Amino acid sequence: MAYKTITNLANFEPGGELGQMFAQAKSYNQINTQLKKILPNALNSLELCRIKEKTATLIAPSQAVAFRAKKQQQFLLASLKRLDTLSSIQTIVIKVDLGI
Repeated sequence: MAYKTITNLANFEPGGELGQMFAQAKSYNQINTQLKKILPNALNSLELCRIKEKTATLIAPSQAVAFRAKKQQQFLLASLKRLDTLSSIQTIVIKVDLGI
């Protein structure tokens, strides 16, 4: 078998929509890391998956976490606004990951 060099995709920046998707995913990963530090243990499994206009969509791994998160939306909104990149968020949508 021939030796193949490994390409580091961390610095991969193609032009067009694919490059934008990589950059967006990288920024969401950074935001999710910051959120895990801020949120209490009962809610730190929530992950940011989309920001559109002034709405942030969070994904919960189970219905129980989604239920707890919906009961604490004001706290979650305040927590998101503490992050500089999400200070303009005005509403939160919480969805459950069905794992399909």
